[in-house]
Amino acid sequence: MNANAVVSVRDLHKTYGKAGEKQYEALKGITFDVQPGEFVGIMGASGSGKSTLLNILATLDQPTSGQVTIDQLDVTTLKGNQIADFRAKKVGFIFQDFNLLENLTNYENIALPLSLQNIAGTKIKTAVEKVAAQLTITETLSKYNGNFWGPKTTGGSSAGTRFKAGHPVW
Repeated sequence: MNANAVVSVRDLHKTYGKAGEKQYEALKGITFDVQPGEFVGIMGASGSGKSTLLNILATLDQPTSGQVTIDQLDVTTLKGNQIADFRAKKVGFIFQDFNLLENLTNYENIALPLSLQNIAGTKIKTAVEKVAAQLTITETLSKYNGNFWGPKTTGGSSAGTRFKAGHPVW
């Protein structure tokens, strides 16, 4: 493991199916590091293990063997509430359909993860405004997500996710 890596994956395996039955090995010894500031894309053919890898990195699934370290924490050893706490503070998700709450404004959708972490309102306001400016979506903050479309919708979702990526912007 590289000591500076924000994500470190070592010899990761995931096998589906029970012993004695037909098994499918989705991940076969994956090893890589992600350094601070790096942007990483995961590409591959259908069925090559992309979603399996992302689910394990997000602590939604457990590997059959191997180690995943995020911010110097071996997430493969987390159990129960530890996993929930880790997700709430360190992991963000951008879904293909965005999963924005339609009854909230874009500001409220971005602020929601911070509110759930009991961050002070003044810090939330500053953080939302800062990340909205970075994503060039400031003009949409008072709108409901149904009132804009296309790349700007992704921006709202990305902003909410950015706060949960381990190193908040405030």
